[in-house]
Amino acid sequence: MLRKPDLHNKAITLRRKGFSYSEIIKFVHVGQGTISRWCSEIPLTEEQKERLLQKKRNTPLIQRLQKQATQSKKEAKIWAKEQIDKISTNNELLFIAGIVLYWAEGTKSGGGRGIGFTNTDPIIIKIMMKFLREILHVPNDKFTIIIRISDKGDVKKAEKYWARITKVSQKNFRKPEMLKLKQNSESLKKHSYGMCRITINDVSLQRKMLAIIKEFSKKFLERKKFERKEFIPNKIKYALVAQWI
Repeated sequence: MLRKPDLHNKAITLRRKGFSYSEIIKFVHVGQGTISRWCSEIPLTEEQKERLLQKKRNTPLIQRLQKQATQSKKEAKIWAKEQIDKISTNNELLFIAGIVLYWAEGTKSGGGRGIGFTNTDPIIIKIMMKFLREILHVPNDKFTIIIRISDKGDVKKAEKYWARITKVSQKNFRKPEMLKLKQNSESLKKHSYGMCRITINDVSLQRKMLAIIKEFSKKFLERKKFERKEFIPNKIKYALVAQWI
């Protein structure tokens, strides 16, 4: 039977070869806490770390969870497509998307001079530009773009990027807003092109936008209230609810 110093030396040797704690225990019959204490300071090569990571990924539990996650994503994708397909036209979909996005991220102050919408996500900016052009019929020359970016960011590169995303001429870009970030901030790494702010100086357009959000929310709440009334026959009630599911 191996003595404790021998067990210790054997555990150290196996760990240096890149064995995991659970593998070492098969050869060195002590508790995992002891193995951890003996081997915690031993550095592993990148190749050894990768091997242990792959081993963890290939356990039956991890494989089962990955399979469940993949299946769940497939089911979610099918469900989402079915819901989107219920919306009768692309215009209707764009109309709803524009209202909800502006409701969440747009300027809603009644004392403002017009439309204002800011985001870092290029897809969201593209959808909002499409909404403004096709639903609110805003001409290209009315758009003003302002970039908000870190003082360490590449402004020219960011302006070219957002000009391509918005399809607005750089002549319509105003002086960028430079942001002083904290030294350990990850913002520049995550959003190297900064934030894009779309502005349209048109008070009447702002009034339309605020009015449409109000009517949208009112209609939604009225319909939900209507659905809850007890006297509505079940068949009609289910038909109404189905429209919102």
